[in-house]
Amino acid sequence: MYQLIQLLSILIQVLSFLFIARFIAQILDQRGGNPITRLLLDITDPILAPVRRIMPSTGMLDFSPMVVLILLQVLQRVLASYAY
Repeated sequence: MYQLIQLLSILIQVLSFLFIARFIAQILDQRGGNPITRLLLDITDPILAPVRRIMPSTGMLDFSPMVVLILLQVLQRVLASYAY
C-alpha cells in the first residue's frame, strides 16, 4: 500500500510540474507554435476539460489550471496523511 501511495504522490508531482510548465510556456509562446508548448497543451488539456465544463465562464481568464493545481495539492496532502 505504501508503494502505491508513493507512486501516486510522484504522479501528482509530475502533473503539477506539467501544469506549471504549461503556464510558463503559454506566457513565453503566445501563438502556441512551439512544439514543447503544443506537447504540454496536449498532455494537460484532457485533465482540464472536465474542470472547464464545470466552472462558469470568466471571459478571457481561464482559472481551470489553478483549480486543478489546488486539487492536486489537496490530493497530495490526503495521500501524505495515509502514508503515516
